[in-house]
Amino acid sequence: VFGTWSAWLVRTFAPFASGSGIPEIKTILGGFVMKGYLGGRVLLIKSVALVLAIASGLSVGLEAAYIHIACCIANVVARYFSKYASSEVKKRELLSGAAAAGISVAFGAPVGGVLFSLEMLSSYFPPKTIW
Repeated sequence: VFGTWSAWLVRTFAPFASGSGIPEIKTILGGFVMKGYLGGRVLLIKSVALVLAIASGLSVGLEAAYIHIACCIANVVARYFSKYASSEVKKRELLSGAAAAGISVAFGAPVGGVLFSLEMLSSYFPPKTIW
């Protein structure tokens, strides 16, 4: 029952919440703008649907979901700071750090999260973002 509710929520209210989200985040970090992909609605629906899917016993890979949720949180918070809201470059730096935080939470390895973000997600990773 929970699995059905999870699928219905994602399909009805936030289709961007489906899937892992890593290819799309790589695309955003590469410079492409995807309106609504990292919004508050996606954050809310992905979080609730993830809990429902896990409660139903579905085999869900949490790593990619944590990356997507962390990037959604960073994007929503960035809207309230003019430094990040007005600059796409700064916003990409923030999203890159959020992706590293998401993978760090999933595996409990902070340095591993930074290296993952550096190697797999970002085409440009400034040294000041690493430490």
